[in-house]
Order: sequence, then structure tokens, then C-alpha cells
Amino acid sequence: MNDTGQDLDNLAESLAELVKEAAYVAVGAGVLGFQKAQVRRQELIRAARHARRLAGISRGFASSFGAGREQMASRATDFDATVVQVIKLVDSTLEPVLQRLPEGMQAILLQAREARDELRTRVFGSPA
Repeated sequence: MNDTGQDLDNLAESLAELVKEAAYVAVGAGVLGFQKAQVRRQELIRAARHARRLAGISRGFASSFGAGREQMASRATDFDATVVQVIKLVDSTLEPVLQRLPEGMQAILLQAREARDELRTRVFGSPA
């Protein structure tokens, strides 16, 4: 009976570690995606500056810059939708495991979720 209890404790610790790592991966994926969007934004800015230097300031530039801004906004919206899907998938997959974890580990994971949601709100302006 004592071995069974020890085995259950070991299993709970392993599951807690797995859930923690999955949470880190989900947050990391979000951060990497955000960084990729920032790099793309910088590339678009550089391209727009280069086009302005070549063509001078004109009405055509203003409209192409507006189109670039619309394209960037569209890609950000698409990326945000993907992030929401990943968050929902990870949360729904880990929820049964989370319920079985000790209260202390549940609190840690809930804090990680709150941090993730706060970061996402700062980046995209809306919660998951």
C-alpha cells in the first residue's frame, strides 16, 4: 500500500511537471509568434521607407502604405485567431490534468494562465 502511495505521488509530480512544461511551451510559442510579427512589422517599415526614398512622397505612396497597414492588420488578426485556437486547445487538453493536481500546483498554473492572458491582451488588445 505504501508503494502504491509513493507511485501515485511520483505520478502526480510527473504530471505536474508535464503540465508546467506544456504551459511554458504554450507561453513560449505565443512569445515567439509575437516576435515574428514584430520582425515582419520592421520589414514592412523598412520596405515602406525604401519605396518612399525611391519614389518620393506622393499620393500613391500614401495609398500603398495604407494597403500595407491593412495587410499587416489582417495578418495580425489571423495570427491572433491562431493563438486563440492554440490557447483553447492547450487549456482544454490540460484541464482534466489540472483538476487532479495538488492545489499549490493548480495555483501556479492559474497564475501562468493569467500572465499569458495579460500578455495577449497587451499585444492584441483582447482576452482569449
